[in-house]
Order: sequence, then C-alpha cells, then structure tokens
Amino acid sequence: MTDEGETIVPDEQCNLTASTPMKSSDLEKVESPRDQTTSAVEWDGEGNPPCGNCDDLSLHLNHLSIQPRRRHSPRRPEVSASRLPLKVLNLVFQYLPLKDLLSAMLACHSWNSALSMEDSEIWQQLLTRTLPATAIADPFLLADLSSARKKLRAWYYAWNTNDISRHNYIRTNGFTVHRQPVAQSTDGVRGKRGVSQGVHAFDITWDGPLGTVAVIGFATKHAALHCNGYIALLGSDDQSWGWNLVDNVLMHNGSPLGVYPKMNNPPKYEVGEKIRLVIDCDTHVAYFERNSEFLGIAFNHIPPLRLFPAVCAVYGNTEVTMVYVGSPQMG
Repeated sequence: MTDEGETIVPDEQCNLTASTPMKSSDLEKVESPRDQTTSAVEWDGEGNPPCGNCDDLSLHLNHLSIQPRRRHSPRRPEVSASRLPLKVLNLVFQYLPLKDLLSAMLACHSWNSALSMEDSEIWQQLLTRTLPATAIADPFLLADLSSARKKLRAWYYAWNTNDISRHNYIRTNGFTVHRQPVAQSTDGVRGKRGVSQGVHAFDITWDGPLGTVAVIGFATKHAALHCNGYIALLGSDDQSWGWNLVDNVLMHNGSPLGVYPKMNNPPKYEVGEKIRLVIDCDTHVAYFERNSEFLGIAFNHIPPLRLFPAVCAVYGNTEVTMVYVGSPQMG
C-alpha cells in the first residue's frame, strides 16, 4: 500500500501493468463472475432481468461463455419413396388409376421398373377392376394379347358407347358391337381413341351375315355414323376410308378406288375370319392383313389427322369385334 492510500494489484492476477494504480474503493466494486451471475438472476422476483436490460444480460452471458441448453431430438432416418420395396410399391400402385400410373412411370427409375413388368400384380388388379367380367372370362377375345397391361390398353381403344349409331349397341364385353334389325338403315361405330402418330394395328372380326354392305376401315371424328338406306357409309365422304368386304372394293370420298387386294378374283371374306387393320401415321398409309398375310397398301397419302377405327353394317343382328393390338410385328 502506498502513502496515498492506493493499492497496486499484481499484474499476474488482473493482467494490468504494474504501473496501473487502482483505488481501494474501486477494488471493492469488482465482483467475481459467480457474484455477477447471482446479481443478474436476482433482478426481479422471478429471477428475470427488466426488459430494458435484456441486451445487457445477453452480452454479459456471452462474456461469461454461458450458452443456453439445446434439446437434442433423436435423428430420424430419411425414407425415400424411390427406395420402397417392390412388394410395397405393388400394394400402393394397385389403388392408382391408369393416368396416375403413367405419371408414376416417369417419376423415377425404380417406379418405372416396377410398372414395366406388364403382367405384374399391379396390372392384374387394375385389369380386374376395369374390364367387364364377361371380357375377362372369354377365353378367345383377348387370347392374342400376352399380358394384363396389353389387355387393359385394348380396353381403352375398344368401341365407344358414346360414339355410335342409335341402331347399334355395345355388348357387355365392351369389344363387340351389335346391329339391331332395323330396315333401310346403315349404322356405324367408332373406337374410343384415335391415333395420329406411330403405327397401330386393330384386329376386326365380323360375326354374322355380311348383307349388301359390310365395311371396315377408319374415319375422323366428323364422319357420319348413320344414314337411311343401304350404302357404304364408311368411305362415302372425305372424312372416312373403308373396305367393303362384300365386293372387295375400297372407298374414299364417295368414290371407289378399285378392288382390294389388287389381284384377279380376290378371295371373299369368310365369316369369323380375323382381319387386321394397320394404320401407319408416320408414312401416312393404311393396309390390311388376313391370317398374317400382307394384302398390300390399301390407302396412301392419308392426311395427318386423328383417325379412329370404324365399321358400318346393314344386316340385322350381325356383330363386329375389334381388339387393339398395338404396334404390329414388322417383318
């Protein structure tokens, strides 16, 4: 202690230089960190400082390196929908409509792989829910389609119950049109879905007498499906193309285009025989096959329009079945 009542605090204790003087009154004001913390806690009755001193308290706590406790929750493992097991995907996808399934195929690789199996449980379940029981039970109707997915696709191309002459109706199987016995009337029907690109094949089977007019072919959405009298309605305007199985004549825009197949005395159609209509939208041609035999190009220079498979008939109680088979096997 000096003569003037000053105290020199050693610099190894307070990090002050030896020449720094400090008064005894100042020394009494210095508190330890514990004392400072205690006084801060006792600022109000609940142990909280006044609102005006919140910032000061925060700085004070930071100075004392006092950090608030953090609550650590257990880390949950991340679940990726793209890594779900195939069995789980099958159960989930069985409840989705076809539109959502097509979108799911574009979502990720694993979903696409699950849906690419055309005869999987997913497509089997959707087929059972969508197709009529009579169609599924028929051993011959869809026999040429090798998977549930192809059978389901054929359903969406089958005859359209809302695009049909009033004298026709669709049988319960959904693939066969029945013409009622109405005199002096020509009646037709179109498929549900038209095509505008790619190559598409449709198997058509005529069951029952042909009568004087029995035309198979294709048409746009604007072609007529009913008229009075017995005429080759399919091919009678510029919106339709038809092949009359009775006389083997091709028709378009109301004009005959010659005998088809282009040979002398071509064979007549036999009832129950399967004829395949192939529409090639890429090269703008269409042709027919009989028993896998190519009959030659029937129509060419077809305009780039959306085309629907179609038929027209005049004989009462005759029936025509149409099944979409997708892209034909070339070569």
